[in-house]
Amino acid sequence: SLNLSKKDKLYKDAMTTARQSGNTEIAEDLLRYFVESGNPSCFTACLYTCYDLVRSDVVMELAWRHGLTNEAMPYFINLVREYQVKVDNLTAEVGELKLKVAKGGNSGAGGSSEGANPLLGPAGLGGRLMIGNGPTPGAAPNVFGGATPGNNNASQFGGSQFGGF
Repeated sequence: SLNLSKKDKLYKDAMTTARQSGNTEIAEDLLRYFVESGNPSCFTACLYTCYDLVRSDVVMELAWRHGLTNEAMPYFINLVREYQVKVDNLTAEVGELKLKVAKGGNSGAGGSSEGANPLLGPAGLGGRLMIGNGPTPGAAPNVFGGATPGNNNASQFGGSQFGGF
C-alpha cells in the first residue's frame, strides 16, 4: 500500500499509512524517501503526521545532511517544548518530595513505615544495610586479583602484578 502510494504520488495517503502502521522504521523510511526525492514540503508534512513515530536523532541527521533544517525546525520546536514540560513536571515532583522529607512526612506510596524515606530507600542513611559477611574460606576466588580470606593462591590476573586489584 505504501509503495503504491509513493509510486502514484499520493503522498498524503503514504503518510497516513505510515502513521497507522505504528512502525518507526516505516515512518523513517518514508522521511528518507522524501529527502531523496527532493520533496521538502512532504518531509515537513511527514514530520507532523508521524511525530510520535520518528526519532529525533534521525530527523536531525536527515535535516542537517540535506539542508532541511528550516523544514525540520517546527518539529524541533515542538520536541523541545514537550521535553521542557516533562522537565518542569519532574522538577515540581522532586520539589514536593524534598518538602515531604524536610517535614518528616512518611505518607509516600507505601503508606507509613518506620524509618522509611522515599528518596533514600527503606534503610535511609545510617540504617541497617543488607550486606553479607563477605567471602568465606573455600569460596570462589576474587575476580579482581586480591586475595580472599582463606585463599592465598595467586589470582587469575597474575597475583601481585596488579597491586592486589
